[in-house]
Amino acid sequence: MSEAAPRVLVTRSEPGASETATRLRQAGFEPVVESLFAIAPIDVEAPNYDALAFTSANGVRRFSILSPRRDAPVFCVGERTAQEARIVGYENVRSAGAAVGALSDLIRRSITTNVRLLHAGNEDTRGDLAGTLTAAGFQASFLPIFRAVAVEAPGPLLEAHLAGEARFDAVMIHSPRAAHILAGFAAGMTYQAPLAVAAISAAAAEPLTGFADRIEIAAAPDGPALFSALARLLFG
Repeated sequence: MSEAAPRVLVTRSEPGASETATRLRQAGFEPVVESLFAIAPIDVEAPNYDALAFTSANGVRRFSILSPRRDAPVFCVGERTAQEARIVGYENVRSAGAAVGALSDLIRRSITTNVRLLHAGNEDTRGDLAGTLTAAGFQASFLPIFRAVAVEAPGPLLEAHLAGEARFDAVMIHSPRAAHILAGFAAGMTYQAPLAVAAISAAAAEPLTGFADRIEIAAAPDGPALFSALARLLFG
């Protein structure tokens, strides 16, 4: 690759893709966005609840459309998700670390077992937050409100790279879903240019084992740690 700013492929869905691209530019990278999936809403009605739990900003955005309430306590994984909850108008927002286990611990310390907690999010959500809390005696349920729909074919930049033309220096993988889609595309090619991957977690890295030449895994499943992994990947 050239001595210009390292080119980084961003694969997450919008609006997160544009947010990541902005941060990459601010950090001196050249981002290129080719999302591997899109967020599709699931047509459901919100049940009765006393408190809410969110594990993604997409969950916050979608649920804020389904329910006009903003007075219930809200518990979030990570400060980015909590920030989104405040932006859409929730009045009482608390955030845990960037892991479902930390969120479960926060909820257990914060509410009583008679509080009806609703976790709303991706139908493919990993980590059974509601199940764990229910087993501990809490009234918790999960409501799938959106799904990630894979693109049918890779974008032009990724397609060229997988065909052997080096078009970017690294690719950022924010989820196991994106990793599975990318691995599927890579499996269909007979030759590819070197693939360097910065993955947000071990689960997001695993599907690309055997396809990627180098993989750096974030020390924690959050944005800052993923950017640190990208820096290690590109600069050592």
